[in-house]
Parts: sequence; C-alpha cells; structure tokens
Amino acid sequence: MKLFVKFLWSVLIIDLIGNYAGLAYFSNYEILPFIEGSPIARNFWYYNIMEVYFICFYTNLFRRQLANTKMKRILKWLIFFYIFFAVSNMILSGEFFEGDLIINDMMGAFMIILSIFAYFFEMMMSDKVLYFYKSLFFYMAIGISISYLTIIPINIYDAFITIQNTEFLEVFYAVIRYANIFMYSMFALGFFMEYRSRQSLILQRS
Repeated sequence: MKLFVKFLWSVLIIDLIGNYAGLAYFSNYEILPFIEGSPIARNFWYYNIMEVYFICFYTNLFRRQLANTKMKRILKWLIFFYIFFAVSNMILSGEFFEGDLIINDMMGAFMIILSIFAYFFEMMMSDKVLYFYKSLFFYMAIGISISYLTIIPINIYDAFITIQNTEFLEVFYAVIRYANIFMYSMFALGFFMEYRSRQSLILQRS
C-alpha cells in the first residue's frame, strides 16, 4: 500500500512535468522557446516512456499479491519481455515523437488484465473472497482494468487528434477524462474501505 501511495505521488509529478508542451504552445513559445519546431514540442515521446512505467508498475503490483509462484514467475518474465519490446519499438517504429505507440499500449493492457485476472482467480479460490470488498486491491483492479479497456481502443484513433477536428477532440478528451475520474474514484473508495476495515479490526482487538 505504501508503494502504491508513492506511485500516485510520482504520477502527479509526471503529469505536472508533462504539461510542458501545452504551457509552451499556449504561450506562443514564449515559455520554453527552444522546443518550438523540435521533436519534443509535443509530449508524445514523454508519455510513451511513462506509459511503460505505469504498465510495469500495475502488473508488478498485482503480481506481488499472488501466492502462485509459477504465475508470479510468468508475469515477472512478461514484464522483462515487455520492457525489451517496448523500448525496441520506440527506437525502430519511427513514431516515438509522433503519437502514441499503440502496440506498446495494447500489449501492456493485455499484461495488466492478465495479472488482474490471476489476482481475481486466486481471490475466488481462497477465503479472501469473503471480504474482498474490504481490500484496496479489489477496487484498484476494477478501476485500472476498466480504465485501460476504455482508453486503449480510443487511443487507436489518435491520428484524428487535430485542432480542426473539434468533434473528435471533444469525444476523445471526454472519454479520457471520465475514465480517469472513474479509476481514481475507485482508488479513493478502496482506500476508504481499507481504512474502515483496519479501524474495525483495531476496535475488535481493543
């Protein structure tokens, strides 16, 4: 749980830094003038790297919840393979600075869903199923899986993101916005339920 909290702080910092592109653009490049016309004028490259970090973290987080050593080993090697593949694709695809690397995103989403499925399967086969609603990780699993299953399909059409295509922009950013609201709401609910469960346990012992 402490690791997850640290991760959320890192996400906040990452998003603040990632706003550099919009800050420069809307200031007519009076801020950060050196990026105008450069490959890093848009922040696709930045989030292509960060998405690998997000995917590996989520997969490893659920891997750590598993008791099945074989499945843990499989997920561990999948993470290593994914990092190798994702970095290779960044170098060779020619789209690193141009848009989302959707193949990386799709493979990462598959890996996350696989780790969450393994987590749910173990939970269903143990006595944890009796109090699943008290666990932070249950709400995290719901939020993360729904978010990725919603965002990845629409990211396929990111080539249509232009200032002129206002209708698609509205739909695209609405989907991203509400998917993130749902995911972080599930995180908040998970923290609340975990807190209530622990407080109840403390009261029973006192």
